[in-house]
Amino acid sequence: MPPGYLFLCPLADMALDVPSRFRLPDCPTYWSLDPSGTKHLTMEEAEKLGFPIFTIEVKVAGWSWDESVYNGIRQFHQAKGFGPDSQDVAHKLGHKLYEISKEPDVPFAHAQSAAVPVNPLR
Repeated sequence: MPPGYLFLCPLADMALDVPSRFRLPDCPTYWSLDPSGTKHLTMEEAEKLGFPIFTIEVKVAGWSWDESVYNGIRQFHQAKGFGPDSQDVAHKLGHKLYEISKEPDVPFAHAQSAAVPVNPLR
């Protein structure tokens, strides 16, 4: 394996390009034979030269409480004079408010062809 340099995309470039859409840059990692990284090696070239191949994987996770916890929070808010189905508490705490989209539910309609493939079975 020749001396080489691994370049990683800065974390700031792996961010939301519009609200609620995560997009990786076209080339998040690459190998180069020069320290400036000007000439990218293709994955095939890097593999042929013996460099390890890197992939970036994005995982999304969510958590929730038991329904009884949410019922308790609703009761607490009501006891404090807030409407449990309103955004009163969020207003009072100074949080940003969000609206649920009125668009029909079309899963992943925003995804572009260059989006990173997701394998939910991993």
